Amino acid sequence: MHQKGTLKKKWLWNIIFGLVIINCLTLAFLAKQSLSLREASSVMGQEDIIATVGDTPITRGDRLRELEKMYGDEVARILVNQEVIKQMAEKYKVTISDEAVEREWKMIKTMYNRSPLLQTASEESVKQQIRSSLLLEELLVKDVTISEEELENYYQENEELYTIDDSFHLSHIVVKTEEEANMVKKELEDGSSFPSLAMELSTDELTANQGGDLGFLTHKSETYPAVYLEEASKLEDKKWSNPIPVEDYFVVLYLHEKINSVTYSFEDVKNQIRRQLALEHMEGTMDPSIFWNEIGVEWHNASAQ
Repeated sequence: MHQKGTLKKKWLWNIIFGLVIINCLTLAFLAKQSLSLREASSVMGQEDIIATVGDTPITRGDRLRELEKMYGDEVARILVNQEVIKQMAEKYKVTISDEAVEREWKMIKTMYNRSPLLQTASEESVKQQIRSSLLLEELLVKDVTISEEELENYYQENEELYTIDDSFHLSHIVVKTEEEANMVKKELEDGSSFPSLAMELSTDELTANQGGDLGFLTHKSETYPAVYLEEASKLEDKKWSNPIPVEDYFVVLYLHEKINSVTYSFEDVKNQIRRQLALEHMEGTMDPSIFWNEIGVEWHNASAQ
């Protein structure tokens, strides 16, 4: 039981670690975009004004300088560490398969798809970070050997951790009457945006501001009525339902995506288990900075170290 708990804790830590990196990389991207715009506008002899407060203009340059003050050093470390991981992986010929990245991506999506970071980051950027995180783990444990028997025993004891149930990414619009629900459906058929209608019409205060987004639901979910999944199983991706009566209200569902159930085999997850078991016994930091000296990192701004 201790091992299972440790594995769950470690796996969740990895997800949080990945999402934090995505957030910082997003900030770096915004900073680069702002810098490009500032440079372009400086050629014209002025900075782009994004707002005016009284007689005082607020420019893109002002925004960039604030971003750099708040996040500059953190973003610099992240970008350096990304390159460190890349070069170390090339040096030791460490690779991560596309299948491993896709498996982690599915697990992250089904658990954390409503995270603002996942909603703003592209699928490509998330997968890049997943690959980088897995490469770092592989580099840290590349010299560790764990017996096949121990790996197989671990898999047998924790097999449910490597199973994804049928998962439905749903949004809903909740209204009081069937007439209102039919009006919603008509608006959708006429080309209205589901998120916009949800924000305007849905009476579910918890999800209306998110465009009705419920995240991924499975048959184990108890937050919403079972009829949601019954109806969702009949829908095609990117389609909405007919009005559905639920207790004293009506809903219209929208299916973003379905992920079919899968149980990963021992061979599928053997390397993942090896990394996890090895990492449990590691002492010290798991930060890429432990490779700085080996790869040769030279800072030109002391505050970023």
